[in-house]
Amino acid sequence: MFNRCRFDNSINLKRIRQPENKKYPAPVFRLPLPTQPMIQIHTLANHAPVALHIKRNTQRNIIIRARDASSLNLSIPKWFSPAQLQNWLRDNEATLIRILQQAPAALAGQPETLPPSILFTGEPYALRPAPVAQIERCDRQRLFRLPQQSNPAEQRDLLRQHLFQAADATLLPKFAAHSQRLQLIPAAISLTHAKTFWGVCRARTGIKLNWRLICAPESVQDYVCVHELCHLRHPNHSRAFWQLVRQHHPQSPAAQAWLKQHGKTLFSLG
Repeated sequence: MFNRCRFDNSINLKRIRQPENKKYPAPVFRLPLPTQPMIQIHTLANHAPVALHIKRNTQRNIIIRARDASSLNLSIPKWFSPAQLQNWLRDNEATLIRILQQAPAALAGQPETLPPSILFTGEPYALRPAPVAQIERCDRQRLFRLPQQSNPAEQRDLLRQHLFQAADATLLPKFAAHSQRLQLIPAAISLTHAKTFWGVCRARTGIKLNWRLICAPESVQDYVCVHELCHLRHPNHSRAFWQLVRQHHPQSPAAQAWLKQHGKTLFSLG
């Protein structure tokens, strides 16, 4: 099915027809990330992990480019399903390995490092190793103390866990307050690890918020909460929807601009 590989490592998909809309349920309305690719770990037959930075586009080709010896940029059609992607990865493993082998050798085996700082509620917080047993957040000094006996990968995992718990403790109650104020009540509310949207609203299963929003300013958090709640009344992005959003959050344009400019920085920990 995917047997024509061009020199630029793109796979011709002219034989694949785009699924008809009638096969899909009603649309789900998401507040998308600007250009943030989805990152997926794929395991090769030899058990070697490969990080796939997946981005969807409107073309009918799969385009592959090596980032380094253990990760690839993968551009796929926007209608490509997870099952189709997995089948393609399995059937074209030799192509993946060949492209990985062409990556510059100097990039292989680089140690994982943490950024010197991250955002928390829109403010930069320094990351500093310290003789502590767990992550400690110092709001007055605007820093996170990290267990110095842990390696960078472990510190990253601990920090992500800390931020997720902070989102659970503050972002969800904030959302509940907006829900009561607007008198728009979803079926449920939860956090998500998604890397393709800031929030998603489904009529049957409720609203999910990206936990990374805890790193954004509170005005941006408020905007995403209001945006998703307004989808309960207007399941679209019509003029009436945007009027309702601006009615309940007049700072929406500024929040949208912040996400467009700084959204990628919220993924500094993956």
